[in-house]
Amino acid sequence: MTELTHLGKYEIVSALGKGAMGIVYKGYDPHIERHVAIKTFRKDLVDPDVAQQYMARFKNEARAAGRLMHPHIVAVYEFGEDDTVAYIAMEYVEGAGLREHLNRRETFDFAQLVALLRQLLEALDFAHAKGVVHRDIKPSNLIVTEDGRLKVADFGIARVDTTNLTQAGMIIGTPSYMAPEQCRGLPTDARSDLWSVGVVMYELLTGEKPFRGTLETIAYKICHEEPPSPSTLSKLKLPADVDRFIATTLAKAPEARFQSAREFRKALDDVAKLSVEVDEGVGTTVVNIGTLMLAKPAPPWDDDTLRTAEHELARALGPMAKVIVRRAAAQTVDRSELCAILSDSITDPESRRRFVTAFNKAGGGQSSTGASGVRTGSAATRATSPGTRTGAMATPVEAGYVEQVTSQLAVYIGPIAQVLTKKAARESRNRAEFVRRCAENLGTQERAAFLRELGYE
Repeated sequence: MTELTHLGKYEIVSALGKGAMGIVYKGYDPHIERHVAIKTFRKDLVDPDVAQQYMARFKNEARAAGRLMHPHIVAVYEFGEDDTVAYIAMEYVEGAGLREHLNRRETFDFAQLVALLRQLLEALDFAHAKGVVHRDIKPSNLIVTEDGRLKVADFGIARVDTTNLTQAGMIIGTPSYMAPEQCRGLPTDARSDLWSVGVVMYELLTGEKPFRGTLETIAYKICHEEPPSPSTLSKLKLPADVDRFIATTLAKAPEARFQSAREFRKALDDVAKLSVEVDEGVGTTVVNIGTLMLAKPAPPWDDDTLRTAEHELARALGPMAKVIVRRAAAQTVDRSELCAILSDSITDPESRRRFVTAFNKAGGGQSSTGASGVRTGSAATRATSPGTRTGAMATPVEAGYVEQVTSQLAVYIGPIAQVLTKKAARESRNRAEFVRRCAENLGTQERAAFLRELGYE
């Protein structure tokens, strides 16, 4: 497929990122002179059965979000398609996904956490009142702008009124954030979304997901086990009331949780009024936990790294390289992850390979320490750069390793991972290429975490 210059009435400005089944572009509507984000789905790149399932969800996203005009929900403007590409034109939001903040190991203090969750709950309160249940609330679907505004995106598997894309007993959602009733394939409602909000809150407080492991392990824990209390994991000194609050949000039975987003929000405001002791170096002070502010951001990249990235990326993309590099640098403090994000913006495989080679050569081609102090090496880059050989001879991917990666990928995208990994295994010459192909089914935010979990960092 040739490089896109237009989709419908929209002019293509640049590529913003790569999603599970297509590319997200920055576009321009010349009729009303505004920028838009254009989410695409390439129907011709996947098996017909998979394409049909994703196409149904793609249309559902346009239908669900299209009826929700709210300050904290990404607005959808138009749906369109031709023989090979379907697209959704939506509000262009300058910001980063909450998953990107978590990938950078940022510490969220209670004041920032409350501000973000209040906006999320206001959006869900509005959506639920309109008969829309999101069913896939997770950090990568929550965009945060530089001034702290939150926007909910991706209503692809939302339930609209009584309409459901799935049959009874079919599991749908992202496993780590699914409520017990979702794991069991039972009917879902607004309280299922509120469970997912509880998981997001837990992760913001502790830096860890409450339920981890393989797909089967996560589902079992969600249905039968209680996670560790946040106070035992958080860097904040949390009162027992916070643990009890989280326990309510993650109650196994829907009737034991908060019954509406509005009730959840009111309880959150009450928790924010609690007091906690803070050690200021010269003694402790009792303060309201709702006044604690977000920790300072990680230090910026050094100028030499950014100049190298801009110079090499400009060979493929021209003047827009500087903007893309600065935006990517704000998303990560890991050198290999920065390389992966930037290489995703290059559509030509050969140009992408040249960029990855030049960028790594400038970094010495050896393991290095990024601004976060995390050691990074060439393995991650090999996994995210097409056409790179990891040895002189191709080594078939063993069935056991395919099964392992399938379980890990399923944590992010559910049972469809089995179809995608089998296809990737058939087309790959070795483990690194196999992992890279599997990672391409994830958005930029989740891809870094997936690669890290498999040891590619």
